[in-house]
Order: sequence, then C-alpha cells, then structure tokens
Amino acid sequence: MSNTSNNIMSTIKLISEKAMIFIVYTFSAILAIATLACFLPQVPVFGVIGPLIVFPFGPWVSILSLLAALLFFFRWRKFGKRGILVLTSFTSFVFAGTAFIQIQQIAVAEQNGVDINLLRTLWLGGERHGSVTAVIETYTRYEDHDLAVAIYSQANSKEKSPKPVLVYVHGGGWGAGTVHDRAADMRWFADQGYLVFSVEYSLSAEDRHTWGVAERQVACALAWIGRNAERYGGDGSRLAMFGESAGGNLVLNVSYQANAGLIKPMCEGQVPNIVASIAAYPIIDARQMYENDDVIVGRFARMMGVQYTGGTPEAFPGRYKAISSETHINSSAPATLLLPGLTDHLLHPEPVYAFAKKAIAAGVDARVIGFPYGEHSFDQLNGGIGSQLMRGASLQLLIEFGLAPLR
Repeated sequence: MSNTSNNIMSTIKLISEKAMIFIVYTFSAILAIATLACFLPQVPVFGVIGPLIVFPFGPWVSILSLLAALLFFFRWRKFGKRGILVLTSFTSFVFAGTAFIQIQQIAVAEQNGVDINLLRTLWLGGERHGSVTAVIETYTRYEDHDLAVAIYSQANSKEKSPKPVLVYVHGGGWGAGTVHDRAADMRWFADQGYLVFSVEYSLSAEDRHTWGVAERQVACALAWIGRNAERYGGDGSRLAMFGESAGGNLVLNVSYQANAGLIKPMCEGQVPNIVASIAAYPIIDARQMYENDDVIVGRFARMMGVQYTGGTPEAFPGRYKAISSETHINSSAPATLLLPGLTDHLLHPEPVYAFAKKAIAAGVDARVIGFPYGEHSFDQLNGGIGSQLMRGASLQLLIEFGLAPLR
C-alpha cells in the first residue's frame, strides 16, 4: 500500500476516533444535564425536556450509566487522562440521580401496597394478554357520527358469575384520542377478570366546542353499558370508571354528577351508580390549566381550554366553572383514587390535593397517590414503575369497594 493510501487511512481512522469521542462526550453530557433537570423542574424548558429524555427507558438508563461509569473509571485508573475522569463523573451522576429517583418511586408504590416487578421494568417490548381483541359497538349517534365503545373481555372465560365492569374514558385534551387508546391497560384489566368498556366521545376542535356535550355523551355510554353489560358477561350494577388527563376530568365530573342524579344523558336510559372512580393526572381546575405559563406546555394548555369551551376563562367563566371537577363535589360521589405526577408541567398536582381535601370534607372517600418526579402521562410506558403503580393501586381500590375480579 502506498504512502498516500496509508495517510488517507490514518486520517480516516483519526477522524473516526475523534468523532466517536465527541459523540461519547456529548451523549454523556446530555444525559447528565437531563438527569439534573429532573431535580430542577421549576427551571423553564430545562425542567420539561430533561425528564422526557431520561424516563422513557427507565432503569436501563441507570444500568447502562453504571456500566459506563465503571468502564470509564478503570480506563482513567489505567491512563490517568482528565477527559476520561470527566466522563466518569458524568455517567456516575446519571446513575446516582436516576437510581435515586426510581428508588423514591418504588418506595411510594410499596407504601401503597403495590409491589414493583423490577424485571418487568426492563422489558421494552409488547405485552402478552389472554383477553380477546376488542369488540366495537355503537352506543349512540351525534351529528351523523356513530359513537363507539370498545369492549374487552377474557377469552374462553368459564366463570358464569357476571364480571364487575370498568369503564375507561380516554384523555387527549378533549380534542384527541380514540377508544383504542391504552389498549394494553384495558386488556390487562380484562385479564384480571373485568369486563372493560372504552368510551368514545365527540372531540373538540378550533370550530367545535364540545364542553356541553362530552359529559352527557359519556353518561349516555354509561346508560347503554348498564343495559347491555349482561350480554357480554358483566354486571352493570357493579361499575367503576377510569380515565387520565382530560379523560380523568370527564370521569370525575360524570361520576360525581351521576351518583347525585345531576346529569342528563344525551340519550334515553338511566345512568348506573358508580362505585369507584380512578383519575390519573386529571384536569381538575380548568382555569388554572389555562393560566399555565410554562414556556413549552403552556400554549397547549391554553389551546385545550379554548377549543373545549370556545374561549378564555374571562370570556366564559361559567363554562370553565362547569367543567372544573371541584364544582361537582357532593356526598354521593364514588370512592375516588387520584394519581397526579408530582412534577407535571401540564397539570400541576396542587389542584388535585385541594380537590381531594374538599371531597373528603364532603364525606367522599378520596385518596391521592402522588408519583415522585412524575411528568404528565408518567404511566404510559407499559411495565414501567408508573404503569405498575397505576394498575396495582387501581386494582386494590376496586377490590376494597366490592369490585373484586372474577378468577
């Protein structure tokens, strides 16, 4: 090989090595900064983006950063280079920070009687379920559009007693989402022995403001479920609700009004009594949501409020009050479990605690499990710590209030 060829190969090798070093330093620094951001949620932009980088891969970040820190440490001991020591510091901090966060989250789960399967948190693939593929039915029509329910149940169930019913209302800021959202969670509850219904409702948009119909549509779906649950092996008189974000708002508002006889369904039929309501990071105070001044998520919060109600809190104070869950607190309300993320930038946790305090004062069995360092949608990663906490705590509440699953 000629000298020219050798020089070219040496240059390519040198560039490749420098590029790899640059990538390793950059990636390690980004992870270290993102980990630091998890402890500084109040810092604009920084506090929002950091958790989004760190949390999706859960314990893998801790494991890989620990391995990297050990590797860099031994290389530093061998070569004594300052740059390798910097990498050791970055990766050690990532390990220590993310491990600390997960220990806090697991501790909260265990304090509330939920055991976290650590091996399950490492699996990033799909879940296997024994439940059948959802059956789609229409419960009513609105503006020439069929409104559907997706029905999940066990496959080849030999249990002859009617199953308790769980009704799911999806989130999406009242303007997004379908009956197929969180299908893995719906099938998990079906696997436990529940008959699960996921409810569709009319979505809001810039020119379509559904604040006056969405709750009545969900109530209509409940009436339909009460009449038809038996056809699918369920007991419509043993019914609970679950929803997250905007879906959590609808669950609270509808169940609280329904048990007090204060909601009129958008179809004929009687809404069954709701035994328990579960709301993950729900919209509690619509005005407070609209006034979110976060640089990144604040504009989404305002868009959600305007599209749903048709305007601002100043323009429509009555509408914002009507959709705020505190408005509907009464002594007939179902047992309630609230699961806020404690560093949720879109929906701050303070209104959840204020709501629970007022509900308890009214005689409602209301409970709050705050998820440490939890952002919005902290439970969406199937098998993650947040997901296991949501499922386990929800199951405990259902069992406690007479909705034990059939095995």
